[in-house]
Amino acid sequence: MDEYSRHLLQEHRDADTVHLEAHLPGTVDVERLRTAFIRTLASHPRLQVRQADSRWWHRRYHWEPTAIDHTAVAATADLGRTRHRALTEPPPLAPGPPLRLETAPAPGGGTALLLTAAHTLADAGSCLRLLCDVADHYAGAPAGQRSGIPAGHHPGGRAGQRSGIPAVHHPGGRAGQRSGGPADAPVTVIARGGRPARIAPAQDPTPGTGVHLSVLPLARTGAKPPQPTVNDLLLTAVQLTLAEWNHRHGHPTGPIHLSMPIDDRPHGPLAPGAPMGNHNHLATIRAEAPAPDAGAVTLLGRISAQTRAAKAAPVTGGGLVAGLVSTPWLPIGAKAPLTRALRRIAAPWTSTALVSNLGRVTHPLDFGPAGPADALWFSAPVRMPRGLSVSALTLGGRLHLAVRHCHQLLAEPAAAELARRCAEILDALARDGGRR
Repeated sequence: MDEYSRHLLQEHRDADTVHLEAHLPGTVDVERLRTAFIRTLASHPRLQVRQADSRWWHRRYHWEPTAIDHTAVAATADLGRTRHRALTEPPPLAPGPPLRLETAPAPGGGTALLLTAAHTLADAGSCLRLLCDVADHYAGAPAGQRSGIPAGHHPGGRAGQRSGIPAVHHPGGRAGQRSGGPADAPVTVIARGGRPARIAPAQDPTPGTGVHLSVLPLARTGAKPPQPTVNDLLLTAVQLTLAEWNHRHGHPTGPIHLSMPIDDRPHGPLAPGAPMGNHNHLATIRAEAPAPDAGAVTLLGRISAQTRAAKAAPVTGGGLVAGLVSTPWLPIGAKAPLTRALRRIAAPWTSTALVSNLGRVTHPLDFGPAGPADALWFSAPVRMPRGLSVSALTLGGRLHLAVRHCHQLLAEPAAAELARRCAEILDALARDGGRR
């Protein structure tokens, strides 16, 4: 995955970054944060690396140990600009570790902490573990000793909380008004065959990406098997949202395929000794939707069956592109253009959107004098033609949802509308799905 991501970087202007954002109630001391960051990276040597110099005839790219640049941790004055930078300006691979940690004033007081990583180096699970360990070092506690994974829970989609979502909230605003549940979203028949549908565009000529963040409180409704997992609710809500969006915009209907990253770590990213780097593979959820009069709950059941099968399936070798990238006899000067060409050829079969759920964050993310994080989001990178990723995690009993989009696909107002509707459908679906 590192090699594949690296080859594609030569073609795309949009940043292939993982973005984590934590909001703390107190003020962060930047020098103390920098010290904690350096100590944390020293304990994770697989992340304290830079891309070694390479020539076109080399068989692959290589990482090598490197010192940490102190400018990788900095205070900024504007959260909006800092977030935009996290989405559009990847940390460079060659000068030092492609990681950046920045602080900015949070809305309503406190501090926003943004961790940006090149996806070539690490996935969201590794970034979450890194941020948790930074919190421990900053607070003066032994790193990793305050984290724990409940039995049977594996962040990244292996398992999920069984919950209902009673209301929709957005940072800095009032609770979202209930306006139509999943029964109001048209449920188109999704055949297993055919090319995946594209999302109806509402473009912005400005290059780059944007993200919309929301928070949904979770109310426990029990843990008996009929209750759907948050991951299943999220996948179903995205299916319904995109079907409704395309229907309202007169876009050609088609099968909506969702890519779902599955964490390959044995016990999740926060488990002691969990490997750092990129450790997930993509599964495609293409559950066939029921007839419109069957209701969204039936679709939820079918998607639940799909996700259970995907998580239980053995991991394959990754297909043609993975075989090409790992070929020992082909130099990188040939691998890179061939990888990009294969991706262009495969573009019509690229999934409609990516949906990633890290699950429940059990680490307190306590920064000592700055306080514990009261909000935490992450967003997965996006590229065209997919152009949309929906990322979620649960912290303190609340689901934190990030909808990241390419401006080539959706302008800011259109993306905000789609994100709001997705949260509303997820809210209503949780209430309806809990009564199956």
